[in-house]
Amino acid sequence: MQPAGAFFLKILVKCFRFVPFWLLFLLSDVLRFLLKHLFQYRKKVVLANLQNSFPEKTPAEINRLAARFYHHFCDVLLESIKGLTLPKAELQRRFVYRNPEIFLPLFEKNRSAILLGSHYGNWEWGVLSFPMAVRHEVAGIYKPLKNKVLDNHLNHLRKQWGLHLANMAQAGRAVVQMKNQPCIFVLIADQTPSDVNNAHWVEFLHQGTPFLPGMDKLARQTGYPVFYFEIKRVRRGFYEVVFSELCPNPMEAEAGEITKIFARKLETTIRRNPPDWLWSHRRWKRKRPPTNLPG
Repeated sequence: MQPAGAFFLKILVKCFRFVPFWLLFLLSDVLRFLLKHLFQYRKKVVLANLQNSFPEKTPAEINRLAARFYHHFCDVLLESIKGLTLPKAELQRRFVYRNPEIFLPLFEKNRSAILLGSHYGNWEWGVLSFPMAVRHEVAGIYKPLKNKVLDNHLNHLRKQWGLHLANMAQAGRAVVQMKNQPCIFVLIADQTPSDVNNAHWVEFLHQGTPFLPGMDKLARQTGYPVFYFEIKRVRRGFYEVVFSELCPNPMEAEAGEITKIFARKLETTIRRNPPDWLWSHRRWKRKRPPTNLPG
C-alpha cells in the first residue's frame, strides 16, 4: 500500500466516526456477502485451515464454520476502523475487562508482567482499551507495517488512550526504558515467524506450527510473570476479556516451555468457539526444517 492508501485510510476513519453501529453491521453483512461469495476472499486458505485443524468434522460442518468466520471477520474489520474514533466511555461499555485486578498485586510491588494474546475476537479494541483497565503502564510489542506512513498513522491513533508502542526489534530497549516503573508488555503471540529455523515448533491444532521465540525468551530473561487474555464475544459489537496466569516464574522454565503453554491455552480458546480466530491467515505456509529440534 502506497501513501495514497494511507490517505484513504485517514478519510475512512474520519467517515466511520459518524457511522452508527446498526449501519456498521449492515455494511458488514454486505461486505461478508462480497468477500465470501463474489470475491471468495482466501476461501481455499480458510477451508484448508479449518479442515486440517478439525479433521473430525464433516465437510458440512467445516462450511458452516467458514461461513461464521466470514461473519466475524467482517464485523471485526469494520469495528476496528470504528474503534479508532470511538469515545472512551463507549469503548469501555462495549469492551469490558472482567478481572483486571489480577495485576494489582504486581503493581503494588512495582513489578512488571508480560501479557500474551492472539488474533482472536476483536484484538484491536483490546489494543486501544487495555491501558484504561490497569494501573500499570502498557507497552504493545508489534510487527510494523511495510508502509511507514500508514504504520505511523495507525500507531498515533492506537496510542490515544495511553498505550506505548515498540516494534519487535526494539522489545529489549522498551524493557530497559520501562525498568523503573511497573509495565505490562503485550504481545499478539500467534504471528508466523519468518525465520522457521529459530522458531519454537509446537503441535498445535493437529499440525506442527512455528511460533515466534521472542515472547518465551523475553519472559525467561526478565523473569516477568506471563499472563494470557481471552476475548469473548458477548453479542455483536460487545466483548469481554478474561485474564489468566500462564507462568508465574519464567526463569524456572526451559526454552520453549512458555511457548508450549501459550499454544495449549490458545488451542483451548479456539476450540471453544472456532470462528472467532483469524482463519484467513496463512498460518501453516512454512514447513518444519528437518534439523529443527522440538520446542
